[in-house]
Amino acid sequence: MQLLSYGITNQGKVRNANEDAFLIDEEHQVFAVADGLGGLPGGAEASQRIIKLLQQTYRQVDAEEESADLGELILGINRILTKEGTEAHPFTGLGSTLTIAQLINDQLLIGHVGDSAAYHLRGDDLNKITINHTLEQEFIKRAGESARSRYVSSDGLHKTTINHAMEQEFIERAGESARNLMPEEYPHTLTRCVGQNENVRIDQFRLTIASGDRLLLCTDGLDNIVTKQQIYAALRADATPEAICQELVEYANAEGGPDNITVIVVFIQ
Repeated sequence: MQLLSYGITNQGKVRNANEDAFLIDEEHQVFAVADGLGGLPGGAEASQRIIKLLQQTYRQVDAEEESADLGELILGINRILTKEGTEAHPFTGLGSTLTIAQLINDQLLIGHVGDSAAYHLRGDDLNKITINHTLEQEFIKRAGESARSRYVSSDGLHKTTINHAMEQEFIERAGESARNLMPEEYPHTLTRCVGQNENVRIDQFRLTIASGDRLLLCTDGLDNIVTKQQIYAALRADATPEAICQELVEYANAEGGPDNITVIVVFIQ
């Protein structure tokens, strides 16, 4: 499949430096975003190091014959970053998110750690592929599971005559209601990242793609600030990937630009 892509990173309006980094490698059809942890020294160092390691890896991969295993690739990068971070910053180490996408024929492979994000648009259907690895998400998940236990017994049978659609709606509402009860730092506190633990857990996803699909990767400086409806409208627009990226960055900065903003948009043709 043919691809048309563009990526941009922006400091935003509050941060003193940009600690995001991104990769576009159309030869290998690989795209990645990384967001260095601002609470640690060397945030920019961490994200840039990850991108350099990705570039080094794919320079050794024959685009026509080979593909990297994203899980093993991220684990290898994590081991290197953990070692280097411990040596450079013994008390804190280094840390970064990493969301990477690779297209192989009609398959979209995603490897993900942290709270950056990947979205997939097909027609009118926009789906967020990834799940944020934050205390916020864990809090919401637990609230939802607690709500589920009110309707499902230990043997898996429903305690009431409520149907599955109503059950799911109740669980989602319970989870979202929990958002108002959590400490304010939860949305920004990662439960997983690259560089802090040699045994980091990696989320991996596989989707079948088709001509006309569109893909977006971004850091939380966009994902936490711009609404899903704004992302949908931008991706659906009759515009180039560059124009879409620019528009989304403008949206985030119009909301105060509280964080660094990085966006990659890919058209699958």
